[in-house]
Amino acid sequence: MIIFVTGMFFGSFVYLKFFDKNTSFAQVQTSPVPVISPQTDFIESESNVVSEDSNSFNVLLMGHGGAGHSGGGLMDSIIVLHINKTDKKAALISIPRDFFFSGHKINEDPSIKDAVASITGLSIGDYISIDFNGFIKAIDLLGGIEIEIEKPYTDNFYPVRGLENETCGKSDDKIVELHQNYSGFNLEKQFECRYETIHFDTGKTKINGETALKYVRSRHGDGDFGRSGRQFVVLKALAKSPWNLEKIESMISLVKTNLELGKIRTLFSFFGNPDDYQINTVHLTDANVLVSSKSQNGAYILIPRAGIDNYDEIRNFIAK
Repeated sequence: MIIFVTGMFFGSFVYLKFFDKNTSFAQVQTSPVPVISPQTDFIESESNVVSEDSNSFNVLLMGHGGAGHSGGGLMDSIIVLHINKTDKKAALISIPRDFFFSGHKINEDPSIKDAVASITGLSIGDYISIDFNGFIKAIDLLGGIEIEIEKPYTDNFYPVRGLENETCGKSDDKIVELHQNYSGFNLEKQFECRYETIHFDTGKTKINGETALKYVRSRHGDGDFGRSGRQFVVLKALAKSPWNLEKIESMISLVKTNLELGKIRTLFSFFGNPDDYQINTVHLTDANVLVSSKSQNGAYILIPRAGIDNYDEIRNFIAK
């Protein structure tokens, strides 16, 4: 769900050509950051001040299920947008929701901005967050988007809205037995009626908000890392959309943010022509600086390859 909020901010600031270039990342800077709750009622914090003495800007972009979804207040998508005026460089840094931080997954942390700042070394004062319903409405307000799918994608276990607790005709005793014998996704698969199969062919296709949500939310076809890649496909499509400040103003009610419209206008004016910038997308995965592991209760987690609570390698990877 992070895709819309990234597109809303980037769409007015960064053109699609950013995503066709691979460039080194700007230098990071560290300072204390305010606390923010991962729930939908955010703790308001003082926004970063952009001035001639502060030529970089960071904003935390988050997506969550929202009302009516299990764990709807937990952030399933966590991305840092960093822009550096001096070096004319920008970056999107994707942090997996299963990242193990301070004894729990990062999307369960009561102060996500502090957690992200500790991991990346970036000072973060601003945030934008959106839920499933807001994402759907935003895409539909744009009249849909056209995405470019490079490889076919199928998920046989995409959750059907409203059927999350459906028993699928199973008796109470059978349900107890299933819970005793299975856990996690293996347990979910025992309730087939809760899911549908979704499929996307290669090529260009125009999709509405509901279909866009399925494309960026689905994870059983290629996992969380694959989902991150699909989210950036939608991000490219959003960057192509005819964004402007007027559209942002009409959609601002769909997100939660401590950024006011006046601050957004100031940012656009301060950072100048987006054609002057280059961008790098940074994915923290088990193919570079993370390692798959399990917590004490057996849950799947990702930890730094350098060791738990050691973020030096991650910061160096981002800085490259």
